[in-house]
Amino acid sequence: MKKIFNRIFRSEFNKNVLILSSGTAISQFILVLISPVLTRLYTPEAFGAFAVFLSITAIIGSNINLKYEQAIMLPKEESDAYKIAYLANYLNFIISLIIFICIVIFFDPIANALNIESSKPIWLYFIPLATYFIGFNTVLINLNNRFKNYKSMSGSVVVKNLSMTIVQLLFGFLKLLLDSGLIIGQFVAYILGNRVLRLNVSFKYKEMLSYKYKDLKTVLHRYRDFPRYAFPAGLANATTLNISNLLITSIYSVNDVGQFSLANRIIGAPNVLIAQSVSQVYYQKACEEIKNHGNCKSIFLSTLKKLVVLVVPIYIPLIFISKWIFPFIFGSEWVDAGVFAGFLSILMAVRFVSSTLSNTINAVEKQKIGLITNIILLFVNLIAFGIAYFLKFNILGFVILYSLSLTVAYALFLIIYYKIALKGK
Repeated sequence: MKKIFNRIFRSEFNKNVLILSSGTAISQFILVLISPVLTRLYTPEAFGAFAVFLSITAIIGSNINLKYEQAIMLPKEESDAYKIAYLANYLNFIISLIIFICIVIFFDPIANALNIESSKPIWLYFIPLATYFIGFNTVLINLNNRFKNYKSMSGSVVVKNLSMTIVQLLFGFLKLLLDSGLIIGQFVAYILGNRVLRLNVSFKYKEMLSYKYKDLKTVLHRYRDFPRYAFPAGLANATTLNISNLLITSIYSVNDVGQFSLANRIIGAPNVLIAQSVSQVYYQKACEEIKNHGNCKSIFLSTLKKLVVLVVPIYIPLIFISKWIFPFIFGSEWVDAGVFAGFLSILMAVRFVSSTLSNTINAVEKQKIGLITNIILLFVNLIAFGIAYFLKFNILGFVILYSLSLTVAYALFLIIYYKIALKGK
């Protein structure tokens, strides 16, 4: 056993993954531990509204920098990396302001499209602020990743989820703003999580404001392929991952969104717990391997093997037992979530592996391929919804179709990522 541990910790890759995973593990443990309490304090409808809010902000916020933040890893000069970070934050602020203006003007049509009463969703006004925090978070994560500040990245995740659950529990127990308590907790998480990420990087607003357009023009032009290809690809991917909640609320009900989102959140926990951490470290190591050897085949295959070993014991049992354990753990109101979780486990197993290795595209700067694959994913998603809508599938029929169609797509993309890793730049 001692030899196994020594072998694990001798690898820089493994150590970095373990540092990132440890923080994510603690935070996910907190979320899973508290979820049975939250599901008894808040209704499925409140979870549904929370899921819709998270979906909108995730689609916009993860792409609001036009994906320039992904280029932070690439320059040799540290000064150029910070120029990219400042450029991304400028774009973030401008686009967030435009979104706020649009929500003020089109509030009622947006509320009606989401099938929610315009007198209730005051949280729509807070979407631009949330998208700014998310966009800033992606900049800080990439800066910390460049400088291998994995402890800061890990600590940020713990602080985010711990603060969020405390605030959500507080509002739930005091029965304050039960329609928005979950969302308020998320805001606190954004603020404190970003604060931790700023501790070990030199991102300064005063310095950012000193830069003019001419100072940022070089990096704006040098990494123009990121907004050209990575941005639409990222937008398509984020839409694919989050549009289900928006379409379910418009086609079915907010209650169904709540059931689906809880199943997605719990079954997707291993993706957040392990896959994202591995993906961040994999991207850094893949970039290094490409610089040294011209391709990243070695790190791709070693990471693939580790991911497969992790997938089997996590997801296979969930396919069969989730329909019983969900109502037992979360309460009798959540029976449907347990049934949904069994089918979503199949999708999550394949997505776990495929999404982690999708950073291969960024490492070799093949953003065009990323754009194509993500557009395909989006169309597969929309086609599944179209079939369910026109053939009048019930919510369970939709979940089955959604899971199987996306599972096939992710499996095919995994093959594409391997061929790209093999070829290199």
